[in-house]
Amino acid sequence: MTSPSYTLYGVEGSYYAAKIRCYLLRKAIPFQEIQSDRRAYADVIVPRVGYPIVPIVVTPEDETLQDTAEIIDILEQRHPTPSMIPTMPRRRFAAYLMELYADEWLKVPALYYRWHYDYEFASNMMGYNNDPDASPEEQRRVGAKIAARFKDWPEHLGATESTREAVEASFIDCLSLLDAHFTEHRFAFGDRPCLADCAMMGPLYAHLYRDPYPGAIMRDKAPMLCAWINRMRAPAASSESVPETSDTVPETMLAVLRHLSRDYVPVLATAMPLLQAWIGNRHVEEIPRYAGKHRITIGRGKAYAAQGLRSIHPFEQWKLQRVLDVFYSYSDNIQNDLTRFCDETEALDLLDLNLLNRLERKEFRLVRMAGCQ
Repeated sequence: MTSPSYTLYGVEGSYYAAKIRCYLLRKAIPFQEIQSDRRAYADVIVPRVGYPIVPIVVTPEDETLQDTAEIIDILEQRHPTPSMIPTMPRRRFAAYLMELYADEWLKVPALYYRWHYDYEFASNMMGYNNDPDASPEEQRRVGAKIAARFKDWPEHLGATESTREAVEASFIDCLSLLDAHFTEHRFAFGDRPCLADCAMMGPLYAHLYRDPYPGAIMRDKAPMLCAWINRMRAPAASSESVPETSDTVPETMLAVLRHLSRDYVPVLATAMPLLQAWIGNRHVEEIPRYAGKHRITIGRGKAYAAQGLRSIHPFEQWKLQRVLDVFYSYSDNIQNDLTRFCDETEALDLLDLNLLNRLERKEFRLVRMAGCQ
């Protein structure tokens, strides 16, 4: 027996569950969502994936899909209309670039605010997610144990005592740019949602909007951004499935990309060569979560700029490979235009990165690609 629809295992406060939930909603793909409590982990998620993680998607054919980027790639092939990945070159490249930024760089404020200001809220939420039927006391006890595993994540991302004020100031600047964009446009690139919108919902909804402290900031400083969040949580409207005709990325969204590029592109430009050397000197089957540290700056060009240490994240290379693969999939003429686009968004240095030691995902794990140097 197969289910007539897809099944999403996630929780409301999960960064990546928010991304794929919005994708399924806006794509109008039939799905049911099952709360990922301890029973779901024990009976479904760990047996299928090998370790505890959300979200996962189980297809009507009983396949297991994990990692939102791969899930969306697969579902776009199986359900091509309406397309959530732009087909025009600039918008397509910009969508994958924003996916990289939203998935990996906006984690800095998202995890920082959750674990610095809303630790008790997050701890209690995790206790509830683990067992909604348990007593409040038991939920708090178990939630505290689960939360202890996450409290160091902001430091690995570079949100340390030395950069804390810069993280907050940069987030406020980003809110201003996003609110200006959604004052003029319904979605990231105009009148129809795409991959970029879904990716942004991970940090902006699941962590920052839902959590008490940053949520209050967003409602006060970015009401039009909040209106976009509520649009993205609703099922798709038929008017949003009109064919894509423009390859223009609005100037207001270019400003958002520039803001994110200004800090994150130098982070990648420093980390990726170090990671390439690390991969080349080791022949390990599975790539670890972290591979050393390097020094970063948050708030480049701003009065609040600050330096700190950040872990090197191999998974970010895999996500960056996807962006560069889109660039190199085009002819020279289109590459020239995308180079100009990168210059406009201060992302040009990404095109100079040489990722010869490529990474890939096999059996839900990150590994070194066979045949690389």
